[in-house]
Amino acid sequence: MDEGTVALVTAGVGLLGAIAGAAVGGMAAVRGARIGAETTARATVEQARTQERAQHDHWLRDERKRAAVLVLEAYDRFILAASNVTRMFDLEVEAAADIWSAYNSSVNEFRATYFPVRLLGPPQVHQAARELWQLIEDYNDEIHEWADGIMTATEETRAGWRAREERRRPALASAHSALTDAVSASLQSSGRAVFGPN
Repeated sequence: MDEGTVALVTAGVGLLGAIAGAAVGGMAAVRGARIGAETTARATVEQARTQERAQHDHWLRDERKRAAVLVLEAYDRFILAASNVTRMFDLEVEAAADIWSAYNSSVNEFRATYFPVRLLGPPQVHQAARELWQLIEDYNDEIHEWADGIMTATEETRAGWRAREERRRPALASAHSALTDAVSASLQSSGRAVFGPN
């Protein structure tokens, strides 16, 4: 083989090596770009999920807070209306349809505000609200019994109704305090656990 042929073969081998090196480098660059794109896509998806969870947690915290405030406000209206209706039954204030209507509305309002608390939780607030709701339902049954029999009741029967109503009040107050404490504890921990698990 003469020198010219050797030089040509050497140049050809060099050219093939350069082309192969460029191809391998190009494939590595493409693979690196793909891996980089996949990593970026995964990070973007995770960031979007984290942001979505944070938004959901914020929404849930706000909804729970709103529901708790509404149920506590409804209780305040209920207890005032209950006081007015029992004063009317005891003839301390003049009988009026609007007193009875306000009482019934307050019971219905409490029921309506209880159910969002039941759905949204958290468990300790739901449990305390449930206990208060049950006491209000029992109280309401007795008030309606009192209303149904007020025209024909003896003084002894009236005294019995009055005594039962007076015994119910401390239980209502205690359940209201328990609900307030549960809401307060949930609000204090809301930054850490968004009202705890549901």
